Amino acid sequence: MGFFSNLKNKMTGGAADVRVNSTTVRRGQATSIRIEATAKADAKLNSVYLLVQAVESCEVKDSDWDGNKHTTETVRGRKTSFDTKINVAGPSEIKTGQTYTWEARLELPMNVNPSFDGKIIDHTWQVQAGLDMAGNDPDSGWVKIDVQ
Repeated sequence: MGFFSNLKNKMTGGAADVRVNSTTVRRGQATSIRIEATAKADAKLNSVYLLVQAVESCEVKDSDWDGNKHTTETVRGRKTSFDTKINVAGPSEIKTGQTYTWEARLELPMNVNPSFDGKIIDHTWQVQAGLDMAGNDPDSGWVKIDVQ
């Protein structure tokens, strides 16, 4: 791979394919989250990290009849109820074509809400693994997880 290909991969976040896998997370218990990355270019990493986020969202439809016509208005709300970053590994290097694995330890407190999908309110948990490096960090994108 040439110099310009390596530079492009680092600038666009394409230096690695990053994946994250998790089993059900139980509040108050440590859970292992597996992070895998396959290098598409040689690169130096500053760190490997895991973002953890919970979002509560609500959608309510309000109907009204004004005597002549029926109108419906949808009201939506969204609030981040939990947000943290876990540093998983320190500086290292990755080599083109090699696959690397890290284990993150996630322990959520008992006082956070679990995952749920209601008729009006949802509480969704998600994680995103990333490789901190020069340029745009390659990451897994947000992956939904189940928290009980």
